[in-house]
Amino acid sequence: MIEFLKKYKTQIFNIITIFLILEFAVFPGLTAANTFSNILAGIGLLLLIVWGGLELYRYVTSDKGGIVDKQELKEAEQMVKEKPAKKKTTAKPKTKKTK
Repeated sequence: MIEFLKKYKTQIFNIITIFLILEFAVFPGLTAANTFSNILAGIGLLLLIVWGGLELYRYVTSDKGGIVDKQELKEAEQMVKEKPAKKKTTAKPKTKKTK
């Protein structure tokens, strides 16, 4: 269990921190009767969304236990850069319609 916590301590810390900020800062700020408080809570919510997205991206592309294989990603980028050779098409000869 300790090895699991050591391996995922950053992700666990981020999830707990985001939850606590949402629970005790953003949600009360959005439900308050004060407009200024609502605006600050909305800005805080947007910042939390950006922070959570960046942390998720960092985890997915990390070298330690990331979901994305970096070698496979490089191969895919090379395949996109290489354009397939275009086949030469020849025009069909025009034929006259006969009745």
